[in-house]
Amino acid sequence: MANHYPKSDRGLYFDEFNPGPYTLYGANLFAKRHWDCEKLLSVSTKDIVSAGVKPEEFHTLVIDKGIKEVKSGVIELFPNLLDLITESDLQKLGCTPEAEALLKRNDVILRGSFNSPAEKLAKKLGLRFIHKNIFLSRYRDSDHDQSTEITLCFQYREPPFFWRDDKCSGISAGNTGGGTVRTDLPEDFYAGYDAERFADDYVGAHHYEKVRSNQELAAFLAEANRRKMLE
Repeated sequence: MANHYPKSDRGLYFDEFNPGPYTLYGANLFAKRHWDCEKLLSVSTKDIVSAGVKPEEFHTLVIDKGIKEVKSGVIELFPNLLDLITESDLQKLGCTPEAEALLKRNDVILRGSFNSPAEKLAKKLGLRFIHKNIFLSRYRDSDHDQSTEITLCFQYREPPFFWRDDKCSGISAGNTGGGTVRTDLPEDFYAGYDAERFADDYVGAHHYEKVRSNQELAAFLAEANRRKMLE
């Protein structure tokens, strides 16, 4: 069962996947209100310490959307860190010599967008970098109380894949049904594609417009193709 530690008007919470390592999400860490994500600025050691959890229990640290800066000193609080996942909003990732030593000692995998602070740090330290997963679209069928989400997922030295998550209401209150489907993609699935052509070939009508206009997908495809041309 997931463990949540909410903080009023802060939106900071911790989640334990079942099973799996602890993951920190801080989508609204500095927001004045839960819906004030655009005003969110940075994460400091004080914020982690004051949350009252044990950083040594975390293996994965997720810097969620809206956070633009992780200040120096934060990474060192997680001595058993194995995965550091950043979203595209992050502009600055504070990393002291102590933090760099920890990342190298643990052989941490860094995840983020192309040209992100995570990728730059991975290159500097000779660590593995994986592009962050890209949420593509969510479609809700209100007539049948069903929803479908699709995400483009990346792995280290493994094929990328689509992850489709279908949900529907169960027969009693509080119950849900559905399932997940994984579809592996070729390593160079992006070659020659922009977002519009990608939507034409890879997704159905319900998701087409959202995928065609997905800016994160468009940025990935443009940079992936640029890098392929330089090989």
